[in-house]
This record gives sequence, C-alpha cells and structure tokens, in this order.
Amino acid sequence: MTLTRLPTELLEIIITHVLPEGFESVAVTCRKIYALCIPFIQRHNALRSRFHHFTYHENPNDPSPTIATAADLIRRIAVEPVVARYVRYADFKRDSPRSYIIPRGFVADADCRDDVIRLFANCPYLEQAGLDWKEYVDKIEEEFNPDELPRYSQHAAAFLLTLLPNVERLILPQYWKPLDATNKLIHAVVHKTKQVHSLYDRPSLAQITRFEPYVSLVPQDRFDLGLASPFLALPRIRSFRGPSCVIMDDNHKSIIPKDPHYGFGETLESVSLVACCVDEVGIADFLKNTKRLKSLRYSHSTKYNVSPQCWDICKFVAAIERQVGSHLVELSVSIGKPFGSIAPGKASMRGFPCLRQLEFPLEIVMCNITAAACLDSTPNDSLVGGSSDHKLNCVALFVGDLVPASVSVLSLISHGTDHHDKALDVMFQDFAARKEITLPALTDIHLICPNGADDAYKDRGTRLLVETQKAGVVLHLEPWAHSGALTWDGEL
Repeated sequence: MTLTRLPTELLEIIITHVLPEGFESVAVTCRKIYALCIPFIQRHNALRSRFHHFTYHENPNDPSPTIATAADLIRRIAVEPVVARYVRYADFKRDSPRSYIIPRGFVADADCRDDVIRLFANCPYLEQAGLDWKEYVDKIEEEFNPDELPRYSQHAAAFLLTLLPNVERLILPQYWKPLDATNKLIHAVVHKTKQVHSLYDRPSLAQITRFEPYVSLVPQDRFDLGLASPFLALPRIRSFRGPSCVIMDDNHKSIIPKDPHYGFGETLESVSLVACCVDEVGIADFLKNTKRLKSLRYSHSTKYNVSPQCWDICKFVAAIERQVGSHLVELSVSIGKPFGSIAPGKASMRGFPCLRQLEFPLEIVMCNITAAACLDSTPNDSLVGGSSDHKLNCVALFVGDLVPASVSVLSLISHGTDHHDKALDVMFQDFAARKEITLPALTDIHLICPNGADDAYKDRGTRLLVETQKAGVVLHLEPWAHSGALTWDGEL
C-alpha cells in the first residue's frame, strides 16, 4: 500500500508528526500530499521565523505573546509542544531582563496550568535526577520574587534545557549559576544524550555542536569554567567559546568531571577562551581530553583580578604543547596590557608540527631574549643602553627558532612599547637568507603596529616590509586589536 492511498485523516496526522524537521520533504512528495500540507504552511513559517533563531525579547508593540523568561517559553511549549522542535539556535543570555513589570505566577494562568503541570509531571529527566517535580515547580515559583530584580529562575532555565531536541547552538543565561538540583538535572540530560537513540526520539541537547556561556567582563559575573563541564561532554559538541574566568593557583578548581567515562571535551574541535586568567595547570586540565582539538584561541586578562598575579606565559604555552601540540592547526595566545606581571622564562612553539596559523604576543619573545641574553646583564641592560647591539649578539633567537616550519600565517601582537622593536630585531636578523630553510611554508605575517607605538617600533616595522618582501612574504601592518589572521567563528 502506497502512502498516497492512506485515508486523508491519517495523512494529516502524519504531516503533523513530521513538523518541523521533515515538513518540506513531505510537502514536495506529490501534488496530493502538497495540497494537504497547504493549511500547515503559514503556521510552519510563522513558528520557524520566531523560534529558529530564538532570543528573549520584551516588546509591547509585538502582537505575539511576550517571551522574556524561561518560564514564558516553558508555558508556550506546554501549550504547543511542537514549538520546542523549532528551536535550532538558542540565545538565552537575556533571560529575565531587569523589567519592572511584575510577572505572573508560574502556573497561575488557568489557560495553561494543566499543560504546564503535565509537562513537569511527565518529565523523565526529573525522575532520573531524583527530583520531585512538585518541589521543583515550587522552587520556580519561589524564584519569581516580585521584590527582587532580576526575576530570574535558575530552575526554570535548567528545565527549559530538557525540552529542546533540535537545538544546535546554545548560549546560557547571563545569570546562570550552580545549584544542586539544576546540576543534577543537567547531568541527567547529558547522560541521556550518550545513550543509543533513534532519529525520532532525540534526547534534549543531543544535537548541540556549539556552546557558550554568557560572556561578561564584570568581576562579579566571572564564569566558573567548571559549569561548562557537562555541556562540553555532549556527544556532538564541536565548538566552545568560553567567558571571562579565573583559574589561578590558590583558587584553582578542577574542571574535569570525576566520572572518567563522562567524555569531557572529547569531541571539541574549536575553543576560544576570551578575557580569561588561567594558569598552566588550569589550561592543562581543560585540554586533557581534547583529542580532536584543531583550533585554540586564548586571550589573557588580569584587569579584573582583585590581586593581579604573575602569569607564566612560557609554561602556559608549554602546557598547551603537551596536551594538544601534536594535532593543533590554529593557535592564538594574546594578552592585554597586564595589570600583573609576566614571569621570566623561555618558550618555543616548535613542538606544534601541524600548526598552519599562529598568533602570539611579543612578550614571549622578550622572555626568551631575557633568558638568552648574557648572564651578567640585567633584563633591561640586555636590551637598552649603549651596549645593546653587543648584547643582542649574545642572543640566538631567529623567528624560526620559535615558529614551527608548518606555519603559513604568522601574527605578532604588540602595544609597540617596552622595547618590542628590539624583539623584532632579534627575530628577523637575516630573515631573507634564512626564511626558506626554517620557515618554508610562511606566506603572510601580520604585525600589530598601533598609533601609540614607540617611534623605534614603527620604524622597525617599516623596515621589516623590505626584508619580508625580499623573502617573498607579505607583511600586513595592522593598526590594533588582533590581526585578523585567526578569525574565530566557532567552526572549522
């Protein structure tokens, strides 16, 4: 019996069940089925337009119901369950804006009360997490305190994540925080995603490929990287954009789940840690199981630390090399104007045999210059003063001693001060003559040359144009920020 010979009533039921994933495919099967799909097209397009790229909003001029909190979206899904399947890109960061409109009680609306209660009562994740659904609903009601702003419910935000089988990209709410009950619930969801399941019975969050918490540079909004652990164990996760977080020495916390079978980071291919303050131990822990990682971007910031600490950038790079050096293709390590200090040391990135694109600050070069300079010189004496040329001759630090031979695009970051012109002198001595032997793949160099740079640095950058041209390498003098050599979009 062919599909088209089924009774019209059954065909209409089938059409409702393929919404939204297979609706277009079914609609173009034949003219008869297309005709039956016509009444569904307008609604399908409206739901896809509103929920495919979902973000909270509160617009009094919008005729559609306001969805400004996780509780609002839960209520909507309870009444119309298919809505949950339309969400592909979930940007939840604006959950519970600082609105002075007092929200209604979570289950106070008589029109949807039974639907909401049914949604919680039938939730398998609450049961797996050992949580009583009635107590969980009561927690959501308690969190909507009319006397406090923002009126954010962590329990509602976490429960919402049990309802989204097709979401591919997720941004957590800016007020996301660790609570025992919600932690248990998220772990139950992640555990379910790791089990065998059919195409038509996808667990929530099983399709996520890109994850990021809300990024904030406000000290009290610093994100505990450990909160990302369950999400980075999802089976299809590929990209992670981390927020401003601190993992240094005395406040170092293990970010790896205790369960060795959890699979933390095993599928990650691209990681960007933005405005973070992480030491070599923290980065080693984070990268321990990232066996597929191809792209890593790390920007260091100590601006918001209560007591800025000394960052050992050389040990930091060495820790990255130990964990992912054998398979990393893109690496960017950068630092803002440090409020703390950088520990002296010696670093090399020659242990990254697969790197194609590399970006690093000239502070690394300065550390190496200090380590390689004459032993009877102080760090400053080895770089400045009347005998600087003599003492630079004591340094054997060609750019090829730092950069792997596989690199084709090199980006150097600098504020253009702190004797960074001397770093360029050391790195690019006899560049044209030595480039082909040590850096045969190199085609482009991006050099940060800000307007506020020292005249000596600007002059050295200009002269470098001639030297790189002789070697057949294109030099790009960039005004500021990052060179753009490593543009992170979360995908490879």
